[in-house]
Amino acid sequence: MRERLLTLFARWRALQEIGAMSERDLADLGMTRDQILDFASAPADTEQRMATMAGIFGLSLDEVRREYATYLDMVQTCGHCGARRQCADTLTHADESRPENCGFCPNARDYADRAAMKAARAA
Repeated sequence: MRERLLTLFARWRALQEIGAMSERDLADLGMTRDQILDFASAPADTEQRMATMAGIFGLSLDEVRREYATYLDMVQTCGHCGARRQCADTLTHADESRPENCGFCPNARDYADRAAMKAARAA
């Protein structure tokens, strides 16, 4: 119960800080207020799940972040994904998982596209 309350208070503080941000602060981050609010409300493990999924596709999270606007869309999609159980099962066995096993992931096409671009650059 204590942990749940601490999480709730931390989220409340974050929302207050986001609400107090100026338009210049938002511009400096390259995000809209709605994007930041959505990011703040995403599950805490979203970025870790994305990093592990990127690894299945042969990518690092930094490579996924290179196209920042698309990365933000991917974070939003991942944070609101309805396939969390299937994702968790796949990521638990990430070393054995392959991209073709990740069709449930709404970001799979983005990961595959980035992996293809990486392969094309390496060729």
